[in-house]
Amino acid sequence: MTEIRHESFTITRTYAKCRAHVWSAWSDGRKKRSWMVGDHMTASPSAFAFDFSVGGVERHQFASPMGKHENHTTYFDIAAEERIVFAYSMSLNGRVHSVSVATVTFADAGGGTRVEFSEQITLIGESDGSEGRKHGWTALLESVDRVLTAELPA
Repeated sequence: MTEIRHESFTITRTYAKCRAHVWSAWSDGRKKRSWMVGDHMTASPSAFAFDFSVGGVERHQFASPMGKHENHTTYFDIAAEERIVFAYSMSLNGRVHSVSVATVTFADAGGGTRVEFSEQITLIGESDGSEGRKHGWTALLESVDRVLTAELPA
């Protein structure tokens, strides 16, 4: 029988940019793709679908030294510049190893924006666990900062 575990974690990060600017990194597909797929991964533009709306779906595939990853996300609640609630699954080489519900909140913080990312995760069989997922999201949230400070081509 496959082992099932439940874990959770929260990451808090403060960005120097205003809430509207930080929100755009999550709500604009071009910006989201630029921070969601890291330098160590390869992905074609066609491997990314993005519908940022309640009921909308985000999907992306990418390769890393570990193999082929797939992410399937559905958005359940979006309150502009305040909150995003979504569920997503991760698979590696065709096997789903985790399913999560995540909440991202945005708040003013002394001229910048405080972002809190909370995730409840169900781990299915062999998985990197919540520590691996927390490590991944920490790196992604650092990538958001790079996107916020960079000029993206049109």
